[in-house]
Amino acid sequence: MENYATTFLQFLQSQQRECGGNVEIEPGLWALFAIATSDVQNNTRVQSLLEKADFSHAAGESHDEALMIYYVDQANRDQAVHWLDDQIKQAAGEIRPVSPAHQAMINELLTSDHPHRSSRKLGELHAKGEISAGLINTPENVRQMLDRMHAREPLFYTAVQTLLHHHLIDMLVLFQQMITEDLALCNEIVKGSLSRDPFLQSRQDATVDIRNTLITFHLINPMDQMKNVAIANPYAAYLELAITGAEVYVPIDGLKITLTQVAFLQAIRTIRRKLYAGQAFEGFNTQSPWITEEIAYPFRFIKQRMAERSDLTPLDALYMLERALAE
Repeated sequence: MENYATTFLQFLQSQQRECGGNVEIEPGLWALFAIATSDVQNNTRVQSLLEKADFSHAAGESHDEALMIYYVDQANRDQAVHWLDDQIKQAAGEIRPVSPAHQAMINELLTSDHPHRSSRKLGELHAKGEISAGLINTPENVRQMLDRMHAREPLFYTAVQTLLHHHLIDMLVLFQQMITEDLALCNEIVKGSLSRDPFLQSRQDATVDIRNTLITFHLINPMDQMKNVAIANPYAAYLELAITGAEVYVPIDGLKITLTQVAFLQAIRTIRRKLYAGQAFEGFNTQSPWITEEIAYPFRFIKQRMAERSDLTPLDALYMLERALAE
């Protein structure tokens, strides 16, 4: 079964390279898949996937009847391109791409006069499990968020507080984008005197909570309230991962074990692939048939660490563990 899943993943990846909504077969019509008519297995699997897709599509044979072509029109192209990328990421157990609909919500959050409403919607989606940690993860979006904070809008500070509460801002990108002026602003607001205006006081309360979150993730050094120069990756610091070169050092059953980053990442993505397939993390154990020798130790550490961090959803924890490996 695992071999079949790997083969189908490779098939999807080849289709993305060769078609993927980027080959125009007729004006305004774009090929998403082109599969040999005789390939019953892959045609059946693609048809099953497309039945669940929420965009309009059609299919037809090529002129020589050698290929079955699945295609979309211009209006559905962007959504179809994202859908295929998302299918590949799920099959590989990788972090899912931000959907066009969720990116539109991020854009609205960053530009709206009522950003707290957008952040509340995103928080509700996270609570339902429809999105997971790190949704806002591009340097451009994170920098835009930091720049807007300098306008000192109370509602925007409340919005950022909500996003951080739901782990929806990538902390590594935030750490890389933060500059001295951002922290100076944060410190100035926190140190300000209490306001009789509850609207303005809400900004100070939100800023205190934002700063505390940044300290928890080690972005801020609590001693001088400035950017923490002692770390390179806030997720690694937060999850207490010691990483040197291609190796990860973790405690397992009281012993210090050296893991390769390759095996650690493989374990993360194998677990995530099972979660994407609808399996429950609580049911995973070292006797699960998909636990190989290569990922046995990483799996045990991940299971142990996630038991200690029950405040994190499995997908959020896996996001943080994978991002902890990033440079």
